[in-house]
Amino acid sequence: MKYAVISAVATDEIHFPDGRERIVPGGAGIYAMCGIRLWENDVQIVTGVGEDYRTIHGAWYEKNHISMDRMKIKDEKSPWTLIQYFEDGEREETPRYGLAHFQKLETTGEEMQSVFDAFDGVYIFKNTDELFWTETLKAHRGYKGKAIWEIAADAAFPENLEKVEKIAKQMDAFSINITEAKNLFGTNSREKVIECLKGWGLELIFLRQGAKGAVMISRNEIVEVGSMPNVKVEDPTGGGNSSTGGVLCGLVNGYSPKTCGKMGSISAAMCISQHGVPEEITEEMRREACRKAGIEV
Repeated sequence: MKYAVISAVATDEIHFPDGRERIVPGGAGIYAMCGIRLWENDVQIVTGVGEDYRTIHGAWYEKNHISMDRMKIKDEKSPWTLIQYFEDGEREETPRYGLAHFQKLETTGEEMQSVFDAFDGVYIFKNTDELFWTETLKAHRGYKGKAIWEIAADAAFPENLEKVEKIAKQMDAFSINITEAKNLFGTNSREKVIECLKGWGLELIFLRQGAKGAVMISRNEIVEVGSMPNVKVEDPTGGGNSSTGGVLCGLVNGYSPKTCGKMGSISAAMCISQHGVPEEITEEMRREACRKAGIEV
């Protein structure tokens, strides 16, 4: 199967409290891609980058056998984020080039038709930008694969509910964390959130709960799936993106909601076990992931 990730990539310049520094691939897109790459070989990120991106991170893509062909050069520089960690575990992020530069590189709705034409599974991390979704939903009509929308946190507020629901109902699957969902529906009740989401009637909704696992909501059932045990969390960044990528793989392959949820938890566990993405995703890691998910290799 072939997968596309519609989300940004960046360079993360990490500063640790002890003075150490690391430069690693970052951005929601690369975490989602890792979540998929654990299960499948053929995954690409569809996004804009700067002329510098291949020079900085090309070796990582080569090591993980991931094509960069769908990355389109749209600027001289790629997004660059300064991340300062503090002794108490908190962090502060500062984009070097600003929001306008970041938005300039994003995939547009006009670029989505070629994505749906070429890929079996599509992951989209986005707010409710009208221009993007008008073209994307038009391109999605008649799509034979599976597309999952992970909502961006800045779009999850009560006044936006009607717009979110309208978009989500035209996707195959939807991903949101419990805090965002409570904000969106204007409630503190988890049960109310689950009831409202089930009413949308999607093939699958992935309600993420961090360390508490997830709720998989389909048209026919509601299933609780736990997070992976005995995981030493070094950095929770990308847990939602990577887990949603794992769920998409399960959906495309026709697995049950419970198995999809397990795949999401396993993908997240891989990505939160170090600062940044894994240096290399190996066949041995895939075999172990399949064993944990109960999937025959």
